[in-house]
Amino acid sequence: MGARGRRRGLNDASTRSYAGGVTFVIDADGHVDEDQHRIVASVPDHLRQYVEGFVPADPAKDRTRLIEGRPWRTAYPAPHGQHNHLAAGGVVQEGGRDPRVRLDVLDSEGIDAAVLYGGAAQLFFLFERPDVAAALCRGYNDWLADYCSAGPRRLVGVAVLPQQDPTLAAEELERAVTSLGFVGGFIRPNRISGRTIDDPAFDVLWETAARLDVPIGFHEAYMAGIDTVGMDRMTTYAGSHIISHVFEQMTAMLVTTLAGVQDRFPGLRLGFLEAGCGWAPSWVHRIEEHFELAPGDYRGGDPAGKISTRTWLTFEIEEPGLAATCDAGWAGNIMFASDFPHFDAVYPGAVKKVRDLHPDLPATVLDGLLGDNAVRFYGPRLAQLLAGG
Repeated sequence: MGARGRRRGLNDASTRSYAGGVTFVIDADGHVDEDQHRIVASVPDHLRQYVEGFVPADPAKDRTRLIEGRPWRTAYPAPHGQHNHLAAGGVVQEGGRDPRVRLDVLDSEGIDAAVLYGGAAQLFFLFERPDVAAALCRGYNDWLADYCSAGPRRLVGVAVLPQQDPTLAAEELERAVTSLGFVGGFIRPNRISGRTIDDPAFDVLWETAARLDVPIGFHEAYMAGIDTVGMDRMTTYAGSHIISHVFEQMTAMLVTTLAGVQDRFPGLRLGFLEAGCGWAPSWVHRIEEHFELAPGDYRGGDPAGKISTRTWLTFEIEEPGLAATCDAGWAGNIMFASDFPHFDAVYPGAVKKVRDLHPDLPATVLDGLLGDNAVRFYGPRLAQLLAGG
């Protein structure tokens, strides 16, 4: 079925049902350009002093923000300056802010639905006060729900969660899923507020996600001031950006496996996003091999054969290791992600590029990469939206 047929089907629930086996193209990790002024204005009055100056008065001239009154700025100038995360294809894109434009983008790209993550929301993890972080997350999630309401079957929200306090994170996940219709939540793989993601305090979040049958995505973003593996050795933007995404996700996969997170919370789905996939087979082999050396360090027991079937990755459009990673047992757990409207996104023509680069992949594998795997990751709530429910 061509893109035109897919779009027509999405507008006619009587002719389209995911349960009926029709394949969708799903952007498993797209982004938005949130209204930061609205989010700050939503913070309760008694906390407002902590977010004053969060949005620079003139971002074109001043990269400095105030985080709870402390000056913060990026360590190195971004290649596209203030438009670094808005310039897919080298042109400033309005689809991150305007959902009507985003729907046109989906149509032109042949994408049925986009699952959306924050942009500036990544800055919320710089705050030290959990109550302030929670207020910002709530304001963002409410804004995203309004954005998605322009096309609720095609624009799908994932909640940013206040990682500074796992209990507050669990509460916001529950609210976002049950009240806003979101299909999951995300935190960073980094150490935030002195707590790594294998800390027992996060058990309340894993339990909530498993009960709601929604995934938790770990979404990295290069950011000065966030504890990041290897960042202390970098002195350039390129080095920092290259190292942060992959090394943090590798670490996250390791520590959650050692802590037996998914063994202790059956059915929990974890995603390691925006880091590519080519590293995974060798890394998983290394994790599995060490069980023989130190089995007592693995709280969930022997991980052999488990990691690639219950955790999900996204692939970079042009990365050379995709086919090999599929062959190594990951074919059912890798997802297409556009990264639109970020400057390094392949745009226009991301879906076409995937098909052109991989003409030898079996149709079932390609269908999984472009859509079916994302539906499995995000679960029945996304499937219901696609089916018109």
